[in-house]
Amino acid sequence: MRSEMGNNNSIMGEKQNIEHELIDLQNKLYALIMIKEQVWAYHPANPDFLNPIKLYEKLNGEIDDIEYQINSLERRLTSLN
Repeated sequence: MRSEMGNNNSIMGEKQNIEHELIDLQNKLYALIMIKEQVWAYHPANPDFLNPIKLYEKLNGEIDDIEYQINSLERRLTSLN
């Protein structure tokens, strides 16, 4: 009987290891697909490719706007204290 329990534990452990490995591989695959999609956005063969220089400038403008809004809200919050 102990032999069966040990065997069941061994099978359960192996099953758990395989499930963890499967999850790890699925996560890696998902991450790589996401990166590939991001890279494709800038690939010259993509008919709708993004110009990284223009996008960089646009993002800088959006970052500046959000930083300004954050600073304004922080000042308002401070003035209420």
